[in-house]
Amino acid sequence: MKISFHGAAHRVTGSCSLIQCGDRRILVDCGMIQGDEKAPELNREDFPFDPASLDAVVLTHGHLDHVGRVPRLIDEGFTGPIFAHPATGSLAEIVWRDSVRLSSYQGKPLYSEEAVEKTTQLIQPLRYADPVQLGDVELRAYDAGHILGSAHVLVSYQGKRLLMSGDIGQPDTPIIRDPNRQWDQPVDAVVIESTYGNRLHKDRQATVDEFKQIVTRAVASKGMVLIPAFAIGRSQELLFHFNHMVDSGQIPKIPVLLDSPMAQKVTAIYRAHRECYDEETWAQIDRDDPPMRFPGLRELVSADESRAVEHMAPPAIIIAGSGMCTGGRIVHHLKYFLDRESTSVLFVGWQGYGTLGRRLVDGLDKIRLYGRSIEVRAKIETLGGFSAHADREDLVAWASQIPGPPAAFLANHGEEDAAQGLVEAMTKAGLSGCQAVEPEQSFEL
Repeated sequence: MKISFHGAAHRVTGSCSLIQCGDRRILVDCGMIQGDEKAPELNREDFPFDPASLDAVVLTHGHLDHVGRVPRLIDEGFTGPIFAHPATGSLAEIVWRDSVRLSSYQGKPLYSEEAVEKTTQLIQPLRYADPVQLGDVELRAYDAGHILGSAHVLVSYQGKRLLMSGDIGQPDTPIIRDPNRQWDQPVDAVVIESTYGNRLHKDRQATVDEFKQIVTRAVASKGMVLIPAFAIGRSQELLFHFNHMVDSGQIPKIPVLLDSPMAQKVTAIYRAHRECYDEETWAQIDRDDPPMRFPGLRELVSADESRAVEHMAPPAIIIAGSGMCTGGRIVHHLKYFLDRESTSVLFVGWQGYGTLGRRLVDGLDKIRLYGRSIEVRAKIETLGGFSAHADREDLVAWASQIPGPPAAFLANHGEEDAAQGLVEAMTKAGLSGCQAVEPEQSFEL
């Protein structure tokens, strides 16, 4: 059993790991590289393996940085099954179609609509705890608590077990269940994500309180709150919190504009896959208070509706993509509202190096958008507690529950200092065989 890392080593995007079990070749994730000025070229580079030689692809969840390049595999000869939780399959299709649409504006698309159609036809369900056999290889998925349908994937072959963490969610994330920590068999090696491996998040309740204060201040100052939000996961969590705060009277009933057609499609999938909900969300539904619906919520579909926002009388809250401000409707709203002192720009997710979001968080005081030089007078706020990723403490706690103990913990999917920080924290906690992986590195079990 051998694993090779062809993506996300020393970076947070582009996840792509090849597992060889005897003659079987299984690819876990094939994501888009983001937040790098060379990303367009990197995403078009030849794969360091022959896609036609793969027996299967397994998707841990539906985020672009984990599924974004999968249709390229089909264009280059892959014809096998793509195993994914049903919710992940639905989310991935939205991501692929959106990728075709966006890349068509930037020149030659990375793949075609036809490739997306062929890709969706190859998806087969990988439900939580239900084993799938691929010859003498067994695959099992466990809830990763990151977004709807996210999975840890356990690969078993000839008595050896390799656990791929995928992205690990925070405990007590609204709507979805907590990451699985109950294992019924020992594991030999673990590949663990390390996005926040050297950091701790703010307390979630303190984050919710701070969120409420920011909204309350914006209402008092008659300002706009711009929230650059990822369409999958973060937008739905924000709607959940707004639902609770509006219903309980903690914030005034002001317009909340979901200005992301993609996020609206994703929210519909969240509403459909109730089998992934946690007990608290089911209790809310039983009280006839469905999550992600509340007075004041408006879903803006057309570009004309989005452009009309600049003429609105504040206050209002605008949730729009992209989450790192690398494109999408949020950039247009920044153009109109960033130079106003009454505006708050609220970042609720990780910002990649080189992105506009990262530069604003780092204190950029002037930007150029659509040919205009714009002074940054808005308040720039960050709420790390809303992250969909576990922080260092939760990652170590998750790893410590795995039976074995595993002979190796391989930290991937994190910037170099984050991965190394997690390795040091796991080692200090008594876990052995911890190391950060290098690009294109391979390990044998």
